[in-house]
Amino acid sequence: MAQLTISYVPSGTSTQETVVVMLALNRDAAPLHVDNFVKLAQRGDYDNTPFHRVIDDFMIQGGDFTNGDGTGGHAAEFYGYCDGTETAVECSNPNSYTLPDEADNGLLHQPCTISMAKTSQPNTGGSQFFLIPEDSTPDWLDGQHTVFGQVTSGCSFITSISEVETGGQQGSTPVNAVTLESVVIS
Repeated sequence: MAQLTISYVPSGTSTQETVVVMLALNRDAAPLHVDNFVKLAQRGDYDNTPFHRVIDDFMIQGGDFTNGDGTGGHAAEFYGYCDGTETAVECSNPNSYTLPDEADNGLLHQPCTISMAKTSQPNTGGSQFFLIPEDSTPDWLDGQHTVFGQVTSGCSFITSISEVETGGQQGSTPVNAVTLESVVIS
């Protein structure tokens, strides 16, 4: 289990709320992704990081613990891939650590799931992840991105966060910060 504590300003209000979302991580279906998420959480890498990308009726994305804007982050350790390329030799730069895809694991992009963000290239997941709200079923991501858990409590908060006011160049940056304050693994 993972407990995510998130702070945000709900749409139509000016008051910051702090909420808790509980996740059941599926180690059987996505062992490397769960191992990676747990290690990053236990090291505190996710603490006080932004959900930098929020798209209503789709998802909320966070986990960039190096740059906070979607351009950074990396896997917790060497999993056999450097920037998406399989290699027997460990990357010279830990910022290049990526994960092999586990996307064909039978888990689908259903409402209230967690999945690994990556580039359009295979095996490029690192630390960024996204949570899918109650009103989204992005099935075009099935077989491409790795689903590695299910929200067991607090999915309504994910839906509420997906509806916050956004702007920026891509139109998906929250106007008021949405912050992952902590991730506690139990």
